[in-house]
Amino acid sequence: MLPQYFHVLKLANPGTITDIKTEKDKEGKTRFKYAFMSLKACIDGWKYLRRVLVVEGTHMFEKYKGVLLSASGQDANSRVFPIAFAVVESENTESWTWFFQRLSTIVEDGSDSSIISDRCAAIFAAKDKWYPRAHHGICLVHLQRNVNDKFKGLQQKAMVGRAGDAFRVSEFKEIMEVIKLTDWRCWDYLEKIDKKLWTRSHFEGERYNVMTSNAAESLNNALLPARDSPIMALFEFIRRKLCTWYVSRRTEISKMKGNVPHNIQKILVEQLVLSTGLLVMPCSTWLFEVTHRPTNFGFTVDLDKRTCTCLEFQKLGLPCRHAIAAASCRNMQYTMFVCKHHLKETWAETVRGIILPVPDPKDVEVPAEILTVDLYPPKTKRTKGRPGIKRKLSAGEIPVRLWC
Repeated sequence: MLPQYFHVLKLANPGTITDIKTEKDKEGKTRFKYAFMSLKACIDGWKYLRRVLVVEGTHMFEKYKGVLLSASGQDANSRVFPIAFAVVESENTESWTWFFQRLSTIVEDGSDSSIISDRCAAIFAAKDKWYPRAHHGICLVHLQRNVNDKFKGLQQKAMVGRAGDAFRVSEFKEIMEVIKLTDWRCWDYLEKIDKKLWTRSHFEGERYNVMTSNAAESLNNALLPARDSPIMALFEFIRRKLCTWYVSRRTEISKMKGNVPHNIQKILVEQLVLSTGLLVMPCSTWLFEVTHRPTNFGFTVDLDKRTCTCLEFQKLGLPCRHAIAAASCRNMQYTMFVCKHHLKETWAETVRGIILPVPDPKDVEVPAEILTVDLYPPKTKRTKGRPGIKRKLSAGEIPVRLWC
């Protein structure tokens, strides 16, 4: 049924991209290997997102197992925005290369693009082949979990998080010196990892606030109820879930007051609180020197160019505490300096597309070459014992407990 499902899916949603890869077994039967799906509404919405992709793989359950690969971005409200999905047999170089090849027809390679993932070697190989110009970063949370698993007891995990999040190289070096004095083994472990991969201060491209693959983890959790379903039911669950999200977000946008989404407004309010008490000295109409105390070196804010020497303003596209203090000095609203990628108009464009339901194949004309496809499932060996239904935790990950 999968070829028929993809056919009617594209009939209902023109512009949707799907693909199925098969292989012949020893008996000459055509067996399923990979499947790919990207809805037209997701393809159109990607054009309005910052060019940062989060790619992730999550294991499925039941008889045929397999892995669900996903690529997602972040919308104007800092929420996950799914772009493409694929079902493969495992996370290996061949499967990731096939996924990236299909993804490249939607997301073009370029020096203005960034890809965030875990440290899976297969992802690195696939990225180098199909996205050689894009910048590659690893998930900071995964690195912190590895550090916590190897080195415990001295708050190394928290220090690694601060080092990775640091905007300035000087700030990063200061934290690394503290790590070195605290635990030399942890410092040595970090020194062997390319700083361009895990630190914001050394990253050569732009990853904005996407320091982790949490967006993909949230997406995997949302799809958990269908990860033990037959493959056609899985893809249909994804379609319905995305349809629900699109409608929900369009409703939320219609009820918005102002031009800044809720999650972004929360960040700005935090920066507004931190801006109180800062000393502001105007240097020109748009240039300001902002200091924390008279004895400190100041930060230079340029409201016209939307930059600050703390680098937070230009890295995030949101006014930092220094920029907010400078704007207040000129009686200007700090929301004026939020970049377009975090505004209501942009958010509305990302979810403008409509995801339509799939008709019954019996009610439409399906080509004979699709109707006659005899596609067999992959050969698998059932493992001993009862099949697992819970996701395996990563190193250092703490299970979430729900309390009544």
